[in-house]
Amino acid sequence: MKKILLPVQDWKIRKKLIFSSLLLVLVPLITVIIIGGMRFHQALKKTSEENLENLVAGLYALCKAQEKRMPAERWSVSDRDRVYRILKETISRIKVGESGYAYTIDGRGVLRIHPAKEGENILDARDSDGFPYIRAMIAEARRQGDGRIGTIRYPWMNPELGEIRPRQKISKFIYFQPWDWIISAGAYEEEIFRSLKETEKDLLLLLLFSLALAVTLTLLLSNLLTRPIRHLTKVTSAMAAGDLTQRVRVHGRDEIGLLGESFNRMASKIQEYTTDLEKLVEARTRDLEESREKYRALSQFLTGILESTSQYAIMATDVRGTITEFNKGAERLFGWTKEEVVGKRNMEITFVPGTDVEKAFFQRVQTEGLGDQEMERLRKDGSRFPAHSSLTVIAGPGGGIEGFVEIVRNIADRKALEKELRETKDFLENIMESSVDGIVTTDLKGKITYLNRAMEEMLKYPKAELLGEHISKIYVRGIQEARDIMDLLWAEGRVEHHEMEVKSKDGEILTILTSASLLEDDEGKVLGTSGIFKNITEQKRLEAKLKETQFYLVEASKMRALGELVAGVAHELNNPLMASQTMYQVIMDNLHEDCPNRERLAIIGRCNERIEKIVNHLREFSRQTESDFQPIDIHQPIENALMLTGQQLLNHNITIHKQFSEGLPRVRGDSGQLEQVFLNLISNARDAMDNVEGAKELTIRTYLDEEEDPPMVVASVRDTGEGIPAEILDKVFEPFFSTKPVGKGTGLGLSLCFGIVEAHGGRLKIQSKVGVGTEVQVRLPALSPRSKESADGGGA
Repeated sequence: MKKILLPVQDWKIRKKLIFSSLLLVLVPLITVIIIGGMRFHQALKKTSEENLENLVAGLYALCKAQEKRMPAERWSVSDRDRVYRILKETISRIKVGESGYAYTIDGRGVLRIHPAKEGENILDARDSDGFPYIRAMIAEARRQGDGRIGTIRYPWMNPELGEIRPRQKISKFIYFQPWDWIISAGAYEEEIFRSLKETEKDLLLLLLFSLALAVTLTLLLSNLLTRPIRHLTKVTSAMAAGDLTQRVRVHGRDEIGLLGESFNRMASKIQEYTTDLEKLVEARTRDLEESREKYRALSQFLTGILESTSQYAIMATDVRGTITEFNKGAERLFGWTKEEVVGKRNMEITFVPGTDVEKAFFQRVQTEGLGDQEMERLRKDGSRFPAHSSLTVIAGPGGGIEGFVEIVRNIADRKALEKELRETKDFLENIMESSVDGIVTTDLKGKITYLNRAMEEMLKYPKAELLGEHISKIYVRGIQEARDIMDLLWAEGRVEHHEMEVKSKDGEILTILTSASLLEDDEGKVLGTSGIFKNITEQKRLEAKLKETQFYLVEASKMRALGELVAGVAHELNNPLMASQTMYQVIMDNLHEDCPNRERLAIIGRCNERIEKIVNHLREFSRQTESDFQPIDIHQPIENALMLTGQQLLNHNITIHKQFSEGLPRVRGDSGQLEQVFLNLISNARDAMDNVEGAKELTIRTYLDEEEDPPMVVASVRDTGEGIPAEILDKVFEPFFSTKPVGKGTGLGLSLCFGIVEAHGGRLKIQSKVGVGTEVQVRLPALSPRSKESADGGGA
């Protein structure tokens, strides 16, 4: 659009006026004529077709009237002839266009009434394209039904009339069902719409006449309006050439006349101002000469200052870069004398060739007025040195650039120091990145400013994701942990061996041992904190495992020592017990049934039975029975124990949940002994839930723990009982320790279970929470397929 408008802007006013006038007049005029013509065309065409439709509708009404007067089935021969004659006379008088006509045809294609072919069967007649239009018309008329008007268009050429090319023909038709007649009227479209074509020609002539009239009026009007403006342009050009005496001839009091008067007044003022300006220029010229003298003196003064400055190289150049000033500092720094460089281009003397740095630098200074840049510069002997350049534009009186002043200083010492600092920083960072422990620094707000590679690997966070985040993001205790550490740092200056937990990106909780200190600058101002994070998660796990192993070793040692003691005690008690039981039985057999002492002796018998039960427990505890270890399914002893205790559990309203894993590997053990273990655990769970008012649930779950080496088959017995207090949880495996009332248990049950499981190479673990319940895990080594085959086969 912009490219189209640019040439128009350069047109003269007359041309613009003509163009705009034509645009404003012709576009609406043409639009109105075209739209009106189109609508008129449509209206005429519609009217012509409606006339054709009215014609066939009238013929239909005529047939309908004859049918109502007397139905066809009641006609005599004379009646039929009379009706046909009336219809034929009426239809034959109808003419459509120049060559069109009306006719009737029955459903078989026979022309009933036709100007020339009455009685002929034209059912298979085809148009110029070979289309059977008669069949199509009959089918469409019957489909539409009685009294419905249809339209058919087809190309038609009548060689009998000398036609050599087909013309489009239009026919309107209507179906008269009582006689099975199709009444049709048609003609060539060009004949029907001939008046329409003539109207279109008239509209075109009207359009051309309107265009010619509009163009003529526009040219006359533009010439009348632009003549004063062209005269004003001519006078203005003469004044621009220096003839300020020119004036515009004013005719009339319209806007252009007023513009001419204003222009004449402006020309008079300009002439006056020009005279005054010439006088002012003469005065300013004298002042300028005086200023030049002052500037010459000031220039000599500044040159003296430049020459006395030897620490900095100061150079001045003109706008093309030619050196005009070169002080003593520049001579010392670059090795050139002032006489050698003045008049030469600075780019060729002090800049390193082949680089684009100086070009970009000068372009930036020309835009901004001043600038700084570090770059390499060149001495007279060809050596190079790092330099800092400050470049300033020298502005002329009119605001343009007259030259540049450059101050250059050697920064080789500073660059060497920066390199040393950078190498030291890289060395320290390399040490920190090589550390196996995590290292993190933060600012005073607690936001992370640095973390090493070990910390990234520990937390599984990319460095970019943590930089700028608050340190509390990685603490499990969050902001409270960060506050506690900062309180210690502010109080003591450092924190050593502080144990806490952090969380990695994937949610893993890690136990960390950290040491932290405050970061201070040379003046003692605190800048932030630094911390070393040592991952002791594995160490803590090993310590817990070691503690657990030590516990089992101690318990096993106790059991072995106690087993030897119990074996001796059981043996010593068994002999007098058997003698006492024998004497009791002999006395009871010889004592009369009515003897009053019989009841007292029965008490002794019950005491002997209790002592015998205790002795049997002691024997079992001391392992005096031989074990029969075989590969077994852990579910077998569990099911046996549930079968024996199931009714008791139901009597105590305890719900049993079995969560057995399928396909568990077998374990090597004595099924009877393991059954005794599960009987004991189930009985303990039952007793623990006796006083519980809520739901009583016993859950037995089996699964394979593959994280252990070797993998363990685990059978867990969990109840919803009262739970065991934490302070006595470590004592439950000790012999004779029981939480049950006196006389209800011996305290050897869990000790016996511990010994049996330990003899099977497994472990017994217990977890409990008061008010929630207790879970006991029997963990036995799983047999590998090879071990299973060896055990089944009896070995080598």
